[in-house]
Amino acid sequence: MAQNHELDVLLRSLDLAGEHEMTRVTAEENWEEAEQIIKDRLKADPFNPVILVSLGLIYEKKGRIQQACELYDDAAFFMNHTQKKKLYMEKSSLFQSIEKVRPKIVFFVKPNLDTFINPVIDHLSDSYRTVKAVVTDLKQVDKGMKWADICWFEWCDNLIVYGSKLPFAQQKTLICRLHSYEAFTAYIHQVRWNTVDQVIFDGKHMEQFVVNQVKSLENTQAVTIPNGVNLDQYTFTEREKGFHIACVGYINYKKGPMLLLHAFKAIHDKDPRYKLFIAGQYQDIRYQLYFKQMIEELDLQDSVQMDGWQSDINRYLEDKHYLISTSLLESQQMSVMEAMAKGIKPLVHNFYGAKTIYDAAFVWNTIDELVEMVTEHDYSSVQYRAYIEKHYSFDKQMKQIEETISKLAKPAKTSVHTAILNPPKITVGIVNYNYARFLDQCVQSVMNQTYPNMEIIIVDDHSTDGSIEIINAYKEQHPNIKTICHQENSGMADTAFTEIFEEATGEYVMPVSADDFLAYDNVLYDLMECFYEQENLDYVYGDFLLVDADSKTIGSWTYQSYTDDEVIRRVFERGGSGVYPMVGLFKLSFYRKHNYSWVADCKNLYAGDTLNSIVNIKRGWKYHYLNKPVYCYRRHQKNFTYHIDKRIPSIIHVMEYIIEHFSEDVYLPYINWNELEETHRKELKYFTIGKVYAAIAKEYQKNGFTRHLDEEAKKKCVRPLLEKMLSYFHLSLVSGKEMYREDIDHLKEEMDHLLI
Repeated sequence: MAQNHELDVLLRSLDLAGEHEMTRVTAEENWEEAEQIIKDRLKADPFNPVILVSLGLIYEKKGRIQQACELYDDAAFFMNHTQKKKLYMEKSSLFQSIEKVRPKIVFFVKPNLDTFINPVIDHLSDSYRTVKAVVTDLKQVDKGMKWADICWFEWCDNLIVYGSKLPFAQQKTLICRLHSYEAFTAYIHQVRWNTVDQVIFDGKHMEQFVVNQVKSLENTQAVTIPNGVNLDQYTFTEREKGFHIACVGYINYKKGPMLLLHAFKAIHDKDPRYKLFIAGQYQDIRYQLYFKQMIEELDLQDSVQMDGWQSDINRYLEDKHYLISTSLLESQQMSVMEAMAKGIKPLVHNFYGAKTIYDAAFVWNTIDELVEMVTEHDYSSVQYRAYIEKHYSFDKQMKQIEETISKLAKPAKTSVHTAILNPPKITVGIVNYNYARFLDQCVQSVMNQTYPNMEIIIVDDHSTDGSIEIINAYKEQHPNIKTICHQENSGMADTAFTEIFEEATGEYVMPVSADDFLAYDNVLYDLMECFYEQENLDYVYGDFLLVDADSKTIGSWTYQSYTDDEVIRRVFERGGSGVYPMVGLFKLSFYRKHNYSWVADCKNLYAGDTLNSIVNIKRGWKYHYLNKPVYCYRRHQKNFTYHIDKRIPSIIHVMEYIIEHFSEDVYLPYINWNELEETHRKELKYFTIGKVYAAIAKEYQKNGFTRHLDEEAKKKCVRPLLEKMLSYFHLSLVSGKEMYREDIDHLKEEMDHLLI
């Protein structure tokens, strides 16, 4: 089969030939059968590149080019750089024939809990690329969220708890649909709601309850969109009063099983012609025992029929005249609405929120009221059907969902195939000062990158060790290398960084120190991949390998993802030390579009990286952590780390920037500031900052950074920190009622040996 051969060749060219299952399927079946088999397997493994490529090829042969391209695009997302490039080159003309790819929505749900979401997915599949991820392992959430633009969590359960806390959650659009049962679990208090864009409730009463319970959930995040009934699936009959009462649903405490039997007993006593038909399953053996006993005790054996679970409710309800609900709480109770769509009269016990969902004429409080509702003459199938058409049709539900998603959905991304085949330019800036010994290894690590579109700018800060000769030799041999050579030493790496950002002609910039080097040949590709996947990013960083002067690995620095507030808090707690590195890949438009520059402050000679990281947080940038070592940081005697006496003033500069530009709620979050009066708040703020400076001074006085200093040198080294401590203690004492006088005196006494 020619098509089968083409698939085999394509999979082999992508180095995916080890998985030939799809190829065998297409060889053994015709294309229609193969398509169905592949689609079924895609449901179980929606992000398998072999399955995606296989289905894409079938759609391509059928002329469904848009879908084929989107499947290839999805497959590429889970391939390595080489496989991805080969696929895009193979299908380049195909991608050029479509205008854009549709936004991607992933729907997360646990097994057997997808009843409500299936029709929503089917409807949205016309406008969006949709994937239903039936989650049995939380790692499926990671993969699905990375793939998707919009992440829909069908229940407020442990899936949204996990997903909302993933490092990249804030870069995605998160939607959580909250039904009734979750409102009474701990899950609603475990979700990180500030990463969730929209919470969809299916009942207004449930929205009000949850918003009142969860203070971190804003009213603006909540919307009520009731579930809708697909009226085409329920045959309407204008029926007369009859004697068949149905109850549909699981038999558990929430459904009011005891009330059900006693309520029906009252109806039966009024008129023994009435019969109760129960379609559902016992969720606890205790209910089964109770029902068996009470049906016998109430002498209802001939009037109550247990029909078990029903797969076709439309057919089951065909000969029924009433549908009864004795629940104590529901978000809607779809079985009632489905019955009304067929023209069946609803009998709804006044559960919490019932009258916000149903007309009061359909709701009863007492058993006497129920008996009257059943036995009265009033019965109008047209009225029941019309109520659902007006308030709870599937079309109405989907219109509301579409409007909600369209407000949240970002413009559809252009497929990344263009960026892969025509990658944007990256400027790598190398900062050098007397690193001739290491310069070759640094430059070569950049030149060996497989990334094809790159320029190199080498900035030399007036070296005197032969570096200039090495730099000039590289410039003469490589036209993509530019140089900036200072006539005087600036004494600041930040000066060179500023020049690199100003002179770069690339769309992205990566600054590198000449004594360090890139960890492997695909570093730039891996960093760029993050920008392809998340277009709103401004910066990506990864982990460091630590090497010695001879390039031998001696350790590593592993970072993680942080929220903005976590960064500020941790930098402050760590005494001005950075939380994540500023040696990564920057999107240059973040700087140029806003007329920003790299901050080079002569008062901050040795912590410019940390200062710039928090300045950019203040500016509102978006950053991402790539969980792999991308940079080799060399430890040697010329590192800034060893100049701790010079570094401490820079640390203070960073600390003071945080104090000036961020609220104490952020950098000192463990105090309930809002509960304090203004005077007390100031007094406590200054006292606490003074304590932080004291703790930093004690730490530096005894830790390894000052181990090479004698006692007098150590005292001199930490004295600027102690001066700040005293300054803030003074501000605390003059700000209020000297509430912390005793604590301050104790701390000053404790620090006397350093103050002398």
